Amino acid sequence: MKTMRLILVFLVLPGLALANLKAAKEIPFIYLSQDQVLYITVIDNVYDEGNVADRFYDIEETLIEVLDLAEFPMAYKIVRFGARVPKDQPEMQLFVHKWGSNGLGEIEVRLNASLKETSLGRSRNKLGYFRYADGGFPMMSQTRTTAKYNEVLRMALIKLIGELNDHFELEFDDSGLGGTSLPSSLGTPVPDQ
Repeated sequence: MKTMRLILVFLVLPGLALANLKAAKEIPFIYLSQDQVLYITVIDNVYDEGNVADRFYDIEETLIEVLDLAEFPMAYKIVRFGARVPKDQPEMQLFVHKWGSNGLGEIEVRLNASLKETSLGRSRNKLGYFRYADGGFPMMSQTRTTAKYNEVLRMALIKLIGELNDHFELEFDDSGLGGTSLPSSLGTPVPDQ
């Protein structure tokens, strides 16, 4: 009798643990609202081939360019890791893992991103892992090299923004069909306070 109970315990407990694990993995899909400000937190530790130049400004400039190109439909603010993000606003965390030579004569960027409903929220949607590499490492001038780095980053960010666009639940107002129905403040960076 004890053996039978012991066997049942070993058969039932793993099944219950697996059921709880599946329930814990179900993360609700996060929808972005156009009346909020999306905080984009850039987390990077990349340097230009050992140079300690701050690459955050290049990342920020390229990200603004891609968001403008995509006509991003909500206000946003790009901040460094460690900046205080209001607890009631959504946050996209952008992790830049590599941005430099890959040893094959190419410039390569590897990054991943996740979206949080609020900066203090625990639920997060992974947007994915994005990689882009382009041949021809230009060594002619610093401006051409910087332009090539930014071009490679731009291509990876375009893929990222495509994934981020799936998180909008757009509701169109019939009265605004003749003109622009979005306020002019949307799709622009939020000024520093």
